[in-house]
Amino acid sequence: MSQSSVRVGVIGAGTWGAMHARAYQQHAGAELVGICDLDMARAEAVAANCGAQKAVTSVEELLALGLDAVSVATPDAQHRAPVMAALGAGVHVLVEKPLAATVTDCEAMISAAQANGVTLMVDWHNRWNPPVHEAWKAVRQGELGQVIYFSYRLNDTIYVPTKMLPWAGQSSVLHFLGSHAIDTICWLLDDVPVEVTCRRKEGVLTGMGIPTADMYLTILEFAGGATAVVENCWVLPQSAPALIDHRWEITGTEGVFYFDATHNRAVAKYTSRTPGGFPDSSYPDLFVTPEVHGRQLGFCVEPMYHFVECIRDGKRTLTSGEDGLLNTRILAAAEESVRLGKTVTLR
Repeated sequence: MSQSSVRVGVIGAGTWGAMHARAYQQHAGAELVGICDLDMARAEAVAANCGAQKAVTSVEELLALGLDAVSVATPDAQHRAPVMAALGAGVHVLVEKPLAATVTDCEAMISAAQANGVTLMVDWHNRWNPPVHEAWKAVRQGELGQVIYFSYRLNDTIYVPTKMLPWAGQSSVLHFLGSHAIDTICWLLDDVPVEVTCRRKEGVLTGMGIPTADMYLTILEFAGGATAVVENCWVLPQSAPALIDHRWEITGTEGVFYFDATHNRAVAKYTSRTPGGFPDSSYPDLFVTPEVHGRQLGFCVEPMYHFVECIRDGKRTLTSGEDGLLNTRILAAAEESVRLGKTVTLR
């Protein structure tokens, strides 16, 4: 691009859409032009907080503002329409994970991006997470030898499906958390699964009138010989010491790598509100989305910075639509395994 700043809009003004907006507000190479949400009051609030020029309620209105790029941070199952509209208008797109809920939607998005010569990037923000990057280097440099086993636990408290996400019943913890875990594993191993076995448990959330499962347990067999076991649950008690329970280990023939972002103990805080859990957790977030002196920090703003810089400088992004397609194929295979009650070969 010849211009010095990238004109950006954000579609979806929820928790994570607001994170995208703040990232663009802070980046010197971005001009935050507009915020789009079906709820005008919410769009206006995010626009005012982040200095966006305009708040609108339709994607068409947003695209008419003359954008170079957009972030799509709508609920999981509602990515296709805004993404296809933006790509069709020749606008670069950064999509929240997962890219789409179906393989067909992912393929349509990739084809549209290619046909219009624009970038399609997925926000796999763990790839900018410093400890995860350390694991990536350790695996790539052969420090662990051949990886033989990967145990991955990524869970949330019940606050997430009952209070944070009003659309939890239209998604699943497999899509919301499992997509992150599975992408991280595939990226770290630089490999693809050939077999998927998955089991699902439900009852807690359905008993509360939220039609979605409580947890998934997924086993991935990789082409290179590694086995990964992924646990995703979002019914941990509200009183848990942190909103997110995120830990894993990689076992290789010559070493092991341990990761624990849940109880890092960099800070422990106990007050009269602590027993109530998030947002007054005893282990507050210092790495994912911390705010310091009014500025949003943490590795979760780095993908937005990367997106802006790649669009501005004409570079290829580190994550792609093809990454999103692979991830959705794996999620679909996991759901098929649940339905059939047997291992599924990944096509």
